[in-house]
Amino acid sequence: MITESEVFEAVRRGYNEFEAVSNTEIIDYFSSIDDESIAGHISHIKGILFEQEYVELLEAQGIEAGIFEATNHPVTDIAILEDSEIVNELQLKATDSISYINATVEEYPDVDLVVTSEVAADLDSSMVTDSGIEDAALEQAVSDTLLDEMVNPMSPMSVVGWLFGLPF
Repeated sequence: MITESEVFEAVRRGYNEFEAVSNTEIIDYFSSIDDESIAGHISHIKGILFEQEYVELLEAQGIEAGIFEATNHPVTDIAILEDSEIVNELQLKATDSISYINATVEEYPDVDLVVTSEVAADLDSSMVTDSGIEDAALEQAVSDTLLDEMVNPMSPMSVVGWLFGLPF
């Protein structure tokens, strides 16, 4: 179960200007974003949250892993460590788009790719690993945390809720 605090941690990691602000201020910010931009923000936060959740999952399995400090680290997102030394780097993709994953594999054929469960079920590639984390769960956690305050059916945000399957 992904918690609100994990979503807010992802927001703070992805947006330097939010490092020292309250959760309420973060929600207020996202409630003021225009409809055309909110989907990109949700996708960005979802990707960062995916990194956090996958590293936590690996560590629960006894695998030492870490997220690169920069959210725009070139090509890869996390490192697998052994005795604090990087032994492998992985690229993570939080999506339900098979074509996006296929394009990524084609562009970076030598980079191991970890994907959400929805796309992993439809892919047969030794370069793609199922994270065991669902894209829908990530998206729901981000939407519930950041957009849940906006339940006015007359609000333009209702369109976003409809797109993400939220009951507005």
